[in-house]
Amino acid sequence: MENKTHKRLNKILRINRIDKKKLCVSILFSNGEDRILDFENILKKEWKVTKADPEYKLLNPVEFAKVKLERHTLSWSNIEFNIKGLDGKKTKAPFEVGADTLFELSELDPQLTISIGSILWKARLAAKLTQHEVAVLSGTSRTYITRLESDKQEIEIMTLKKIVEAGLNKHLTISIR
Repeated sequence: MENKTHKRLNKILRINRIDKKKLCVSILFSNGEDRILDFENILKKEWKVTKADPEYKLLNPVEFAKVKLERHTLSWSNIEFNIKGLDGKKTKAPFEVGADTLFELSELDPQLTISIGSILWKARLAAKLTQHEVAVLSGTSRTYITRLESDKQEIEIMTLKKIVEAGLNKHLTISIR
């Protein structure tokens, strides 16, 4: 039997912010990550766009800022391409880049990234406890605590509650702003 792994393609759910001066856009992907795209770097270094290319207009901050979220990807209707349809007729289409390509070109947005591992590590140090002590108190393993603190392990809310309340003797509070 063939083992097929289905890789889920990311979609863009929201534009967080646009920095037209730096030609950057922060976006929320469907995997929950807030990521930032540096279009100045992408256009100049990755894609080596020249004045002859239609997307060269994106290097203009006013044109860049016209980005919209369309069909779960970034779209600039102010930059059009002629594309040939299946019927052979040419039609105009806005400049769009697939969300999968954008994900590969992006980096985690440090302003919006939450590191549960870093929060747990700081709380454990403040409580003057070892990873082993937190693991014993919370009914987990030291290896699990190590993986959490290094952001190599995801965590469910109830497990986080157990580690914070039993392992660190603190109260877990989660808020939505």
